[in-house]
Amino acid sequence: MPDSYSRRHFLKLSAALMAGGAAAAVPAQAPAMGKKPGPDLGPATFVKGYCPFCQVRCTYHAEVRGGKIQNLVGDKGNRWTGGSMCPKGLSIVELLDSPHRLTEPMLKQADGSWKRISYDEAVALTAQKMRETLDRHGDKAGDRMGMLMPLWDCRESEMAALITLGMAGCVHTMPPGETCVSTAANMLNLMAGTSNPTTTVDQLPKARVVLLWGANLCELYPAYSRWLPKARENGAKILYVDPRRTRTSDWADMQVRPKPGTDGALVLGVVRFLLENSLIDEDRARELVPELDLLREDAAPYTPEKVQEITGVAPAELEAFARVIGGSDRTIVWFGGSVCRYTNGIPTVRGIILLQGITGNMIGEGRGVLTMHSGKPGGEHEFVEAMAGHVKGSKMNFRRLRLAMDKKRLDILFLNSSYRRYPDAKGVRKSIEKVPFVVHCGFFMTPEAEVSHLFVPMTFGPESSGSGYGNEKEAVWRDKIVEAPGSCVPAWKFYGDVGRRLFGDKYPYFDSPEAMYDRFCEIVPSWKGLSRKRVAASPDGLVWPIYEEDGPELLGCTFRDGKLGTPDGTMAVKDRVFGRITWTPPKGSPYAKGAKKDFPLVFTQGKVVWHWQHTLTNYAPSLAQFSRGRTVSVHPETAKACGVSDGDRVFLETPVGKVEAVAEVTSRVLPGTVFTPSHLCPDTPLEANRSEPVNSLVPNSWDRISCQHNGVGCRLVKA
Repeated sequence: MPDSYSRRHFLKLSAALMAGGAAAAVPAQAPAMGKKPGPDLGPATFVKGYCPFCQVRCTYHAEVRGGKIQNLVGDKGNRWTGGSMCPKGLSIVELLDSPHRLTEPMLKQADGSWKRISYDEAVALTAQKMRETLDRHGDKAGDRMGMLMPLWDCRESEMAALITLGMAGCVHTMPPGETCVSTAANMLNLMAGTSNPTTTVDQLPKARVVLLWGANLCELYPAYSRWLPKARENGAKILYVDPRRTRTSDWADMQVRPKPGTDGALVLGVVRFLLENSLIDEDRARELVPELDLLREDAAPYTPEKVQEITGVAPAELEAFARVIGGSDRTIVWFGGSVCRYTNGIPTVRGIILLQGITGNMIGEGRGVLTMHSGKPGGEHEFVEAMAGHVKGSKMNFRRLRLAMDKKRLDILFLNSSYRRYPDAKGVRKSIEKVPFVVHCGFFMTPEAEVSHLFVPMTFGPESSGSGYGNEKEAVWRDKIVEAPGSCVPAWKFYGDVGRRLFGDKYPYFDSPEAMYDRFCEIVPSWKGLSRKRVAASPDGLVWPIYEEDGPELLGCTFRDGKLGTPDGTMAVKDRVFGRITWTPPKGSPYAKGAKKDFPLVFTQGKVVWHWQHTLTNYAPSLAQFSRGRTVSVHPETAKACGVSDGDRVFLETPVGKVEAVAEVTSRVLPGTVFTPSHLCPDTPLEANRSEPVNSLVPNSWDRISCQHNGVGCRLVKA
């Protein structure tokens, strides 16, 4: 079978990854990830930078010759990565000089064609449209504007955009994590009093158990996988909960494979087993979870037999899993974003956090909760309010924003991230097409550029200075390394120029990221010790917060005084908004009552090691060599039932759409499930990365916080 874990693929990847995420650097002569040898361009200089893709925020040294980056070498002084970088980060070299990159502003004409305009014209037109909205709608104008973030070059660009929109009265700025991982952040805030991870990754070797609940480190965060052998060398057991066998499985001492979307039933089964068999200290558990008896009631129906019926996990396997958890006084749980990507994700995440609470593993060394897409330092709102003033009104979530677009109540949309990350992606595009003025700050002719009216070319990573932040709440700094092509500008400049054009001297204009960063540290108390000079001198940045100018970093457990950050220092089992802890099937799941029998399989999607979802990596030829287009992985039993063989072309269908794919028959997925990668793009010139958006197959289903990317019913039909 054409298995993505074959020796051939491993050898192709080995220039960028070594086993277990060990330090890797690409030699100058390696054409796959760097530039081909050419004429002598003079002596090399090495300039420090950081990767803009995932939250690891790897730092590197860029080898620069003749004004061009020839190579990237991971910074071995980086304590989080050890100097490793994954293929995504290494692709920066070729993405900068891609022949497909758009480098001039363009305005869409009435016939759909594009007209090249100047940067000044782009700024003036944007300010004009915002002014017209302000004049027409007055105090309600802010509700007529919205933004889909992020902005890729630096944190200062986010700040500039927020200030400009804030001064216009708009608070409707949607971070991309809203769709898929905000459940973890919101539930941590509810249950523990912090929306960030409660510990840092360097604590893993101090744990007795590392529980990776859907956290596929070796695929999503390859540079972090180095911490798994460190933990094992110190005697930790690694438990892994994931329906698929992945690269991370190879590090696990035990993997539990529940059916997709049934994690909530699994955790309640574990809680019941621990309580029934007196495997926890109940008096100690009540200190953090006073409503322990309510949790016992919630878990009571989830007998081993019931858990097996729901999840497919056998009673003996459940018992072994629970006993390891109950026998550990130092456990760190690492959430994957996948746990949040179901409409039953809220009780699942709450249940896992409560499990940490009743076992005494929320506070202290070698204990806590890590998340896959979090770690954003605080202080943003303090700074924006100091600059733009307080903006009244409640913030829209994306569902309300889409409704506003459908009802033609949105006049301006700044489309800075992929709309394809939302469920019912085709429907989202139709909603965006109803907005009179859409601005896209980007790099390539993506679907987002196609649906816009104004395209503004952006600098990318090394082409501008600025700060970034990572999973450990660390701030990192990058100096400008090379010049940007054409009329590409940093987003902080674009939004600053629009703001100054719109508000004149009232706008707190900054002429550089350096000036904005320094002012940020002056205004926000928790950043006083994160000076630009100090952060830039560190190979991997500094961990927020630091309240004193020369104060130490605070690593490890967030709860320094031994108490949770909630008002009373405890976790609630019954919440007035979210209710009790229970399990129901995800919306549209084949497990649900009344499910459509003609869609009997479970749809799942996810990232792969050589691509980062819907982003720029689709335009990197070095990464396309690892991609085979739209594939669907199915178990041999499932393939046989569907009349499908390995390599067959099939249609993957859900109740809302279908896409053509190639079948991969593998036991790495469970019977009755289908897995397909998330990253593919319909407009890339690289055929291996080209496919319709996978979220065009996902119905517009949400819980109270996040949308559902996985768990709906699907089927395979041979093409």
